[in-house]
Formats: sequence, structure tokens, C-alpha cells
Amino acid sequence: MKISNMALSNVKGNLYRYVMYYLSNAFAVTAFFIFANFVFHPSLNFKNIGGHPVAQMGVINSMVACQVIIVMFSVLFVGYSTSIFLKSRGREFGLLSLYGMTTNQIRKYVLIENTIISILSIGTGILSGVVFSKLFLMAMEAFMDINLPFNISFKALGITALIFFTLFEIVSTLMLFKIKNKEIIQQIKSSKMPKEMPKFSKKKSILGVSLLILGYGIAWIVEGALVPLAMIPVILIVVTGSYFIFTQFSIAVANKVLKNENIIYKKTNIISYSQMIFKLQDTAKVLFLAATLGAITFTATETIYSFFTEISSISGIDTPEDIAIIQKGETLNDKQSIERVKEILKKYDLKTNEFHTVKNIKVKNESKKANDSIREEILLISNTDYNKLAVFQGKDKIEVKENEVVYNFPYEVFGYNGKPEKIKKYPLETAILSLNEEANEYRVSGEIHGGVMSLNKLGYFDAFILNDKDYNHILEMTKEDNIAIYNGIKLEKWKNSFDASVEIEEMLGSKYQGNYYSKSIPYKDIRKSFGLTLFIGFFIAFLFFIASGSIIYFKLFNEVKQDKVEYDILRKIGTTEKEISKVITKQIGIIFFLPFVVSTTHSLFALKSLSNLLQRNLFANGLVVALGYLVFQVIYFIIIRTMYIRKVKYN
Repeated sequence: MKISNMALSNVKGNLYRYVMYYLSNAFAVTAFFIFANFVFHPSLNFKNIGGHPVAQMGVINSMVACQVIIVMFSVLFVGYSTSIFLKSRGREFGLLSLYGMTTNQIRKYVLIENTIISILSIGTGILSGVVFSKLFLMAMEAFMDINLPFNISFKALGITALIFFTLFEIVSTLMLFKIKNKEIIQQIKSSKMPKEMPKFSKKKSILGVSLLILGYGIAWIVEGALVPLAMIPVILIVVTGSYFIFTQFSIAVANKVLKNENIIYKKTNIISYSQMIFKLQDTAKVLFLAATLGAITFTATETIYSFFTEISSISGIDTPEDIAIIQKGETLNDKQSIERVKEILKKYDLKTNEFHTVKNIKVKNESKKANDSIREEILLISNTDYNKLAVFQGKDKIEVKENEVVYNFPYEVFGYNGKPEKIKKYPLETAILSLNEEANEYRVSGEIHGGVMSLNKLGYFDAFILNDKDYNHILEMTKEDNIAIYNGIKLEKWKNSFDASVEIEEMLGSKYQGNYYSKSIPYKDIRKSFGLTLFIGFFIAFLFFIASGSIIYFKLFNEVKQDKVEYDILRKIGTTEKEISKVITKQIGIIFFLPFVVSTTHSLFALKSLSNLLQRNLFANGLVVALGYLVFQVIYFIIIRTMYIRKVKYN
């Protein structure tokens, strides 16, 4: 029989061992081809398309970056999984060597196997990519507002096939050098020797727990600008601690359980947990790698999802009013347009919670700052009008005395640690306000951080709050050219107001240019951007998620023959099939869900650091993502458990 025929027969006969390796590789190829097909789409010619070329180039650069990540991941994944395959087949290689095959022939035999799997993975991946490309292009059309008709790029097809075939062959070839005569002989002998009780180091176990507590503690308490600085040290601390948790502490806990008579002598626990300690020892590094991949996946997804759900506040469009219109100059007495705005909102069934109309006075702030004058146009608002808006927005009322002003800074001020601090923003104790060549001096009696009007989106930055008497006195001397009427609209469901906002903008026309703002318009653009990031990130995250589960799958199914021998012995001494299924479920469940629990915990503490940085509680977002992955994990576990039990029973 030819070596190629032997390899093909082995792949067919041991398909259960290769299926997750094959599917994981196929998914990586699918994702890479879909991104490549998009990048090489003929419609992405910036000379012929409208929109924002810079933003579109950013999207394409993101796709290319994702392709690089997929290739790097595939190198590590293929190398590690091939290494697991080789280590588990020592007895098989020893028998082949015993029957006369040389080491080079065994390497050729394994290389042909890997080549068959690689070709199948590439073929399946490209075929799946072709099938799902249409959906991907439709999603990109929605995100980028351009027409992307269905197209299959032969350039993308060729690059995908070439890169992955070369990658799979190079990595597989390098891994084959681990097959050596001496190792084969040692593996044949070791398979017949009884396993020694796993040993652990108390010092390393304590060190692992201590490092995790330290890393979690830093992630929990660090705030503001210190979060990015602490990120790398925390990652190193937690990763090191995780390694000792899996290689030392888990063995210590299992050893403690074995000594607890109340647990070990209950039903089939003595069978389940006596083998569990050996499985933990054999799979410790695999579980550590799976937990690390899982932590990367969960943290990345939780971060992107958190940004996606917190767009309004993070992007700076979380203004006091949902729609704001300033009337001044020729539009000052344009009541018809304002009535038309109300009609449009009613047309789209948008309920208005509040419609504020506030009269402001435009003055020059000529206060002296050192040797320079500030000389900026600023709006004045009366004490009564400010309090009316403040009460509606849940803010405190203020009282401004005569000949005094209160400076209103539009934003909350954040200190070096990220916490809101009342840092003084107006540098002077006196404000000189000029109107019609007449200047009046007022004492600045205080500052308020956080505006009650969306002035910063309409060409004005801040405002002064005056006593009603002073305000009315200035108003009497003010010409219409220096009066601005602010119209602020608060909607019940502002996120649904995009179409209405666009129609209002078109209706108002150029005469209101720069004096109209609706936060639903930038919200939609930003949401598209973050939605695209979430969409792309899901591809990469799901790839890592499959890989973390596949690594455990490889380890379990490459030892299934040895496990079958042990379970056959249990049958002979009277253990029922139901009891054996329970034993298998406990053993696989611990191995399968232990990395998930650790990686989820890692990601939630990482999200706490992000919460500290953004000064928002993102824990709910983390739970949503964790529960989503848990559903996938449970389904994955049920499938693998079913396959494993069937293999043990009927192999």
C-alpha cells in the first residue's frame, strides 16, 4: 500500500479526531476570503464613489488588519493543534517504525494527512466564503452607504488559497521535526507504565492565587488616565497567575477533593475525581491556552459591545436637548419654520417631551486676561430661564445676585484620575461684557459645569447667567441683531428621529446652516462606525472562540482510545452505562467549563477597568456578552459530550 493511500485511509477512519481541526481552519479561511473579496471589490474605487474616502479607507485598513490577525492566529493554531496530534500518536508511530517505516517515511505519511485536511479546509472555507459574501457585502452597503453588487474576486480567491496552503504546509512541515526515533520508543514504553500521582507545588499554587488577586485588585481600583498605564502590567500578572492556577492550583484542589471522604465516597465520585486529577495534569497547558484565548475573545467583544451601547455619551453627542435650533438675524422672527418643525415631528409620530424657547443676548466678552483681551462672543441667559431648564434636566437651581454673573461651562470637567472635579475654567474674578460699545463689569460669583442648552453644537461654547433684573436691563438696550432665540426639543424616542431630523434640516435650508443640530444624525453615523467594528470584531472573536473549544476537543479525542480502555474496565466490574455517562459528563464538564469560568472572570475585571476609565457602569454589557457566549459554550459542550460518549461506547 502506498503511503498516500495509508494517509487517506487514516483520515477517513479517524475523522472524529480531525473534524474540529478541519472546521476551525475552514472558518479561518472563510473569514479571510470574505474580507479579501471585499477589499478587492471593483466598486471600491475612490475616484468613482462618493461619501467619505478617508472613512472608507479606514474600513479597508481594518479589513486588512483583520486578515493579518487571522493569518497570525492560524499559524499559532495550526502549530499547536499539530503538536497535540503528534504527541498523542506516539504508539502509532512506534508501531509503524516497528513494521519497517523510517522516520522520514512517517513524516511524509503525516504531511500527506495534513495536506489532505488543508486542501479540504481551504476548499470548504472558500466555498463558504462565496456563499456568505453576498450577506457581507449587503452589510457593508448599509454601513458605508455605497453600492456593492455581488462579485467574486479571482484575485482574492487566489491569494486566499495560496496564503493558507503555504501557511498550512510550512507549519505542518516544521512540526514534523518533533517526530524522532528516540521519542517514539519512549512513548511506546510510557504508554504501558502506570501513571504516578500528580504532584504540585504549594508555593506556586499560592503564588498563582496571589497574582490573580493582585491583578484583579489593580484592575478594580485603578481609574482614569492610570488605566492604560496599568493595562500591560495587569495582563502580565493575570496571565502568569492563570498559568500557575491551571498547572499547580487546580491539581492542589483536586488532590484536596480526593482526600475528602464525604465527597470521594459518594456514588461514582471516586471514579470521576480519581481520573480527574490525571486529566487536569495532562490538559493543564491546554486549559491555560484555552482560557487565554477565551479571555481575549470575551474582553474584545465586551469592549466593542460597550462602546456600541454607550455611543451617545462616549462620542460627545449626549447633549441636553435632542434637537436644537437658534434663530438670529433674518430668522429671528421666523415662527413659520418652527411650526413646520412641530408638524414634521408629528408626521413621524415622535412625541415631544418638552419644547423650550429661550431668549439669549449676544455680547462681547472683553475681560482682560493678563496682557490680552479675551474678546469672544458669548450668550447671556436669565436666572429664571436657566432654572427652568435646569429643573427639567434634574439639575439644581441657582440664585444670581445683582451685578454678578455665573459662568456656565458646557462640559463636566475630569481630573487626572478620571473623576469629575470642579476645576476652575474661567480664569478671572471679573467679567467685562460689551454691547453697543457700552461695557458693563460684573463679578464672577461662581461656575457651573454642564450646560442646559446645546450651544456647543451651534457655534457657541459657553454662557453667562445673569440676575433677571440685570438681564432685562441689557435686553432693553439690545437690538434685534444681538438677540438669539434658542429652541430646544426633547423627544421621547430621539434615536428614531433620524428621518424626521433630515427632513427638518432640508426644510430649514441654508439660512439655518450652523444653527440647527439634531443628535440623531451624528448618532447614526457613529453607530454605523461602531456597528461595523462590532460586526468585524465578531468574526475574529468567534474564530478565537471556536479555537479555544477546539483545542480542548483535540486533547479529549486524541486520548479517547485510552479512555475507552478504562471505561471498559468499569463495565466489567458492574458500572452501568448511565453511571459511566455521568462520570464522563463530570470529567468533560470540568475540563470544558473551567477555562470558560476563568476567561469570563478575567474579562469582567478587564471591563471594570474600562468602566473606571469611562466613568460608566458597563457590567451589564459584560453579562450580556458572557451569557451569549455561555449559550454557545453549552451547545458546544452538549455536541462534544454526545460524540465522546458515543465514541467510548461504540468504538
